[in-house]
Amino acid sequence: MPIIHRWEKIISEGKAKIIIPDPELFRRPDGVYEPAWSPVFYNPIMTVNRDFTSLFLRVAFREKEFFFVEPLGGTGIRGIRIALETRGKGIINDIDPVSFYYIRRNIELNNLDKHLEASLDEANSLLNSLVFSGIIIDYVDIDPYGSPIPFIDSSVRPLGKHAYLGVTATDTGPLTCSHAAKALRRYGVRCCRTDFMKELGLRILIYNIVFRAASQDVALDVLVSYSHLYYYRVLFKTYRSGRKSYEILDKCRGYIWYCPNTLERGFIREPDEKPSKCLDNSSPVIIGPLWICRLNEPTYIDAMIKSASSDTIYTDKTIKTLSFLKNEAEINKPYVRYDKLFGRLRKNMPPRDKFIEILREHGFKAYRSHFDPRGIVTNADIHEIYEIIKEY
Repeated sequence: MPIIHRWEKIISEGKAKIIIPDPELFRRPDGVYEPAWSPVFYNPIMTVNRDFTSLFLRVAFREKEFFFVEPLGGTGIRGIRIALETRGKGIINDIDPVSFYYIRRNIELNNLDKHLEASLDEANSLLNSLVFSGIIIDYVDIDPYGSPIPFIDSSVRPLGKHAYLGVTATDTGPLTCSHAAKALRRYGVRCCRTDFMKELGLRILIYNIVFRAASQDVALDVLVSYSHLYYYRVLFKTYRSGRKSYEILDKCRGYIWYCPNTLERGFIREPDEKPSKCLDNSSPVIIGPLWICRLNEPTYIDAMIKSASSDTIYTDKTIKTLSFLKNEAEINKPYVRYDKLFGRLRKNMPPRDKFIEILREHGFKAYRSHFDPRGIVTNADIHEIYEIIKEY
């Protein structure tokens, strides 16, 4: 049992207990805990993120042992949860000596010395060195501050022939096109502000990760992805196959045409496939390249829901988000801000659930979107929704 100093605290998350600097010492003047002010980064808001990781790996590996690497470990909480809640063994790394200090102590606190190794190294350096180690890596988890793109090449290199990759991104500003110039610089995409901006960011992110991995002859298949607060999370199955990486890119690389005034939108493979005019006779804008295939695999979502229901360690928010993803997986179309549709026609807006019911009464599929409380996922086209609103 490591010594706990008076300025420290033990907190619980999932099946893990970890030592962190006392959060009460790092609150902003408004009373909110600020993780970036702490000597070692621990963010309680990311509990949902780590819940998803645990559930996903339970489903992916079932009862099999596997070896993982977490190159940006912080306190070590994610890797420790993986070791305690699945049959994973692995390496938790960080370049920060303070983080390394806490990772070692937290491994000891959870009696995981035989399952986990603490490492002090730069993330890309560690991942590249593992290529020549002879160790088969079954899962790599990338959770950086900001964009994950600088870590993608090195993260896929040491992976086995069939493996898994988890990626988090927190630079939502460029991805949602709040900063169009940064979106072009960082992600090579021309974009504009849309009513489905949170989904747009996820599709831009996925395409860029898949594209980078393909350059290493690694194919990525999206199994689970979502948006929560200020970050995106994507979980992939990986295949060491140049041919398969080409097939996925050829199928899932595309663009979105979008009419800012009327909110019409649609997927296309090439820019010249866009409609000539919007409903108001303006010209659609083209956004892309980005990911146009499904965002979630229903069988994985179902299995994760089943696993979560059999254990009490997962948060209500995690289970609620999974239920949203289960419904959204039925429809591969960007969500619609229904309040903006009613605003365009200057009509009084019914409650969201009432409007979903109205769409269903007209024979369409419709669900709440996890991306936005004002968002609706439906297979109805925009012009069809306008006609329904006019009737209402």
